[in-house]
Amino acid sequence: MYARLVVFTLGNEKRKIAEKLTKEFDTTTRKLSGFRGNVYFFDDREGEYRALNYWDTKDHAKDANSVMFPKLEKELENMNVKKPVVKLFEVYDPSDSKELLFSHIKI
Repeated sequence: MYARLVVFTLGNEKRKIAEKLTKEFDTTTRKLSGFRGNVYFFDDREGEYRALNYWDTKDHAKDANSVMFPKLEKELENMNVKKPVVKLFEVYDPSDSKELLFSHIKI
């Protein structure tokens, strides 16, 4: 499994915009091939927002990024303090389970 981490900055008092963008992108992301899940992190005080998407393979993560990142850049071009950043990571789960993120489930 792979993860795609996107970090973008909107500035202070922009939570409503972050929520709107997150809802729109969440809907689109869920329809892409290889999608496994999303987690979002909001730091309103710093005006920084993060999206973490999980994908079956590195190719799925790359394909998703080629669709989603240009859309995000377009949305943010007139309001972003910093250019958005994206990174791909291999996900390591120390459990032997094949379920999605078994390490996140309380046992």
